[in-house]
Amino acid sequence: MHCLCPILLAFALVGYSYGATKTKCQVVQALRNQGVPDSDLRDWLCLVKHESNYVYDVIRTNRNGSKDYGIFQFNNYFSCGKSGGTSSTICWRINTFGCADTCNSFTNSNISNDANCAVRIKNCNSFRKWNGWKAHCSNVQGSEYDYSGC
Repeated sequence: MHCLCPILLAFALVGYSYGATKTKCQVVQALRNQGVPDSDLRDWLCLVKHESNYVYDVIRTNRNGSKDYGIFQFNNYFSCGKSGGTSSTICWRINTFGCADTCNSFTNSNISNDANCAVRIKNCNSFRKWNGWKAHCSNVQGSEYDYSGC
């Protein structure tokens, strides 16, 4: 029995480390369904790469105790899980209350609500709400974010 413990622990860590992912094309499709123009897709793909590495069920705890959820890493202090959350496109409501979704709803395999919330946040604030975009994507280039096959 003692021999199985390290093996089971290794499997648990591998499962936790890699999480469930979406493909680049699945992300592109979800964003296109929300009306995102092709000219913005490289920025979105770079953002997703650096925020979650395409893992949709990830939850990360920040230094300040807040948590980021899902493929777009929505923060529970600003973007989700707040009473008064909105499904509107009115920026002051989005910036004050976040999206109407629960934070955990951003960790399931259906990323359509994730894309909807992300696009509304971006339309109000550009990509500045995401640290991954600010650090890595403000002048995105290269084939890593090519979506022509989608």
